[in-house]
Amino acid sequence: MSRILVVDDDPALLELNRIYLEQFGDLQVETASSPLQGLEMLSKASYDAVVADYEMPEMDGIAFLKEVRRRGMAIPFIVFSGRGREEVVIEALNSGADFYLQKGGNPSARFAELRNMILQAVRRGQAEAEAQRAGDLYRSTFEHTGSATIIIEGDMTIALANSEFERLTGYSREEMEGEMSWTVFVAAGDIERLKGYHRQRRIDPESAPGTYEFRLIDRHGRQKDLHMTIGCIPGTERTVASMLDISDRKRFEEELNATHEELSAAHEELAAAFEEVKASEESLAEQCRILEDYQANLRGIIDFLPDPTFVLDRTGRVIIWNQALELVTGVRKDRIIDSGPKAICAAMPGFQSPLIAELVLSRGDAGSISREVRILSSRTGEELCLWGKASPLYDARGRLSGAIESLRDITERKRMEAQIRHRIDLEQLVNSISARFIALDPPDLEGALEEMLQVLGSFLDVDRSYIFRLSADLTRAENTHEWCAEGIEPQIEVLQDLPTSVVAWGLAQIEARKTICIPDVADIPEEEEAEREFLQEYGVRSLIQVPIATADEVLGALGFETARQTRAWSDEDITLLEIVGNLFADLFSRIRVHERLRESEERFRTLVEQSHDCYVRATTAQPALEYVSPSCESLIGYSPEEILNDPDFIGRLIHPDGRETFLALTRERCTCAGRPYVFQVRRKDRRYIWVEICTIPVYGNDGHLVAMDYTVHDIDAWKQTEAALIQANKKLTLMNSIVRHDILNQVTVVLGHIALLRERSLDAAVAAALDKQQAAVEIIQSQIGFTRDYQDLGVRAPRWFPVEPLVTTAAKALRPAGIRFATDLGGISVYADPLLSSVFYNLLENAMRHGRTVTEIRVTAVPDGNGARIVWEDNGVGVPAEYKERIFERGFGSHTGLGLFLVKEVLSITEIAIRENGTPGEGARFEITVPEGNARFE
Repeated sequence: MSRILVVDDDPALLELNRIYLEQFGDLQVETASSPLQGLEMLSKASYDAVVADYEMPEMDGIAFLKEVRRRGMAIPFIVFSGRGREEVVIEALNSGADFYLQKGGNPSARFAELRNMILQAVRRGQAEAEAQRAGDLYRSTFEHTGSATIIIEGDMTIALANSEFERLTGYSREEMEGEMSWTVFVAAGDIERLKGYHRQRRIDPESAPGTYEFRLIDRHGRQKDLHMTIGCIPGTERTVASMLDISDRKRFEEELNATHEELSAAHEELAAAFEEVKASEESLAEQCRILEDYQANLRGIIDFLPDPTFVLDRTGRVIIWNQALELVTGVRKDRIIDSGPKAICAAMPGFQSPLIAELVLSRGDAGSISREVRILSSRTGEELCLWGKASPLYDARGRLSGAIESLRDITERKRMEAQIRHRIDLEQLVNSISARFIALDPPDLEGALEEMLQVLGSFLDVDRSYIFRLSADLTRAENTHEWCAEGIEPQIEVLQDLPTSVVAWGLAQIEARKTICIPDVADIPEEEEAEREFLQEYGVRSLIQVPIATADEVLGALGFETARQTRAWSDEDITLLEIVGNLFADLFSRIRVHERLRESEERFRTLVEQSHDCYVRATTAQPALEYVSPSCESLIGYSPEEILNDPDFIGRLIHPDGRETFLALTRERCTCAGRPYVFQVRRKDRRYIWVEICTIPVYGNDGHLVAMDYTVHDIDAWKQTEAALIQANKKLTLMNSIVRHDILNQVTVVLGHIALLRERSLDAAVAAALDKQQAAVEIIQSQIGFTRDYQDLGVRAPRWFPVEPLVTTAAKALRPAGIRFATDLGGISVYADPLLSSVFYNLLENAMRHGRTVTEIRVTAVPDGNGARIVWEDNGVGVPAEYKERIFERGFGSHTGLGLFLVKEVLSITEIAIRENGTPGEGARFEITVPEGNARFE
């Protein structure tokens, strides 16, 4: 006989539970009127199962269940409650309940179902306990066999491994079990042999060897010799293998064999050594001849090296002077061989003693020495730049015997380096100008332009640099900025309000966005004689002018001139100066935009300062308040000056409950654009008011965030009204919940006693009266249940819900036997009321109750414009055509009709529509249409 504990706060229901459950004699029922009493009884006695109500005063049934599980009791637990909401069912099952049964309906059938759940839970608990004991015995035996043991699946995966196998391989069980194949540990030369045994053992177990040796490779790459005993586990594809490490025994055998082989080899080595001594005498004579030939070849190689090269012996005498050096100096080798360093210095003007070869000789074994040397060419008289390198020379016994010095002509390389350095310096100069212009404020424009002209003119070594600005109609030109080198007469005073007709050719080039480059003004062709005479009048000998222009207009030109000599310009110089011209154009355009922006800002400032809402701007680079509109004083009583003078002022006004929201507002910045933040702030009169703040990010010209604008709106009156409504709603909801729970308990008692009376012989009139009473009570029960669901509609704010988890949770809660689910929802999320989960719960319950032949339900979602369509369809009997519109009405249908009515009501809160458009006889098809903006796909 199983011992059962029933917990319910209603004494009449406790008695009814005891009567129904004990009537067959196989259950002994004890009752508790509260969860605390139930916990005390569980701590003193052993029970086979617990049955508990959900709504109880001290703690609800799920809290009671969690406390039982927290105390380590694995006793079967059944929640038997009048509350049938799907979220309660799901929470109960997720918290460890074995079953959930809703009160109501036919009491005899409901209590019979409860008794069946109790017996199932008790039997399952006993079976699990017996399996646990058997498993503990099996694991203990497997772990303590004394050898490394594993169990191998048919696909060669390690199913189980004991601690001895962990020690042998160096891997943990978590890494091996269910993850690794046993072949991972087998040496490459043994894998195919062991795989063959594995396949043979599954075809003909008797023909496969039960013991053999192989080599194992552990985690650290070490090889071990193992002896394995292996066999199949009857009735399965698994095998069990035990292994012993025989590496020490193998090593001992190999050492004995090696000793014998070493003795034989020693004799052979002695005979070979004698033969080698004889051969070495003959090779020594041969090596002497080779060395003489090598020295002669070495002298020839040095003589024909392309780099000028000479060699000094240890006393400093010249012993080698190659042909390249003869060509550079004009001195033949026979005139300088056996001479000293002074003769070398005389042969190459620019050389100074000590030579780097002399330094090598004086330092001994200091290694190679290098340095740059400049000499005059004996052929052209031009200066040559040479790179000299000297290294020590040693004889066969390692003693210093001399020094070799080679010279490489790097004149051209030096010239190219100078050109590259000039270009790099010019690029850096352009970059610095660009950086300066980016950070330039309009008031600093004049000084910056004068400075840039001076820097560029000095760097390019010109006599004059200047800026010409053109009128909007390109008919007049004006020299606005100028720099002149020392000794050059300025021209800015006379070059004002010039008609562009005098330089028509040049204007056409600038207007076409082309650079004018004239190395010599005298070479200007006759057809441009007017331009040549104009330039020569002002003493210009060469010039370059780059356009200052945007894509839309030509603003002027940037020019560089020489007056004392002609000047050529490289392509690199022209390209970089064109970049400078573009920078000047960007700067002038930015100044124009700034002027227009200042005018626009004045207009909007007037609008902001006259607004009822308060506006605040805060910088982001160095967080600080930059602006507070005057309307702030009428909102919170503080003047803008009081707020701006204290950076922490606003933070102190925030109500403690709203500080997290305020921190989120300051932390999220541009990610919160358009999102309202609501919290309370303290006025100067110490009274708190509710405000709503929205953010607007402000970006700089470089696209980076530079500031945040905040609009502050007074919503205190609205929040007070909202708080009053919420408080009233809470009181009504609490009262409804209490009254509904008590009524449903009494309804269950009435139905229970009606069921008990039906088991007796009754007069026909009495039986008919009982039928009418039961029908009336069931209607009351249905109506009370409807009030429970309907009171939550629209109470909580809508939010985004992923649909897939809601569908799978409904299936898990209702456990539809024989119905297969298929979903293709594409990661859709829907903006809806929090009761959206009840939509899919009720659709599934409707299919189970009315679909009759349903074996498959498919839920899909597809985009529909900027919204979506979610389709729920089954393969049941479908909905007759005349009922398609009426199934969503309250009270319609063969049951209560409340489920689909609630579905439509929940969806309508966020303007989501539902309709049934399936084919009668082929299945129901509910199409849910989500409006634009209320659906998104991941």
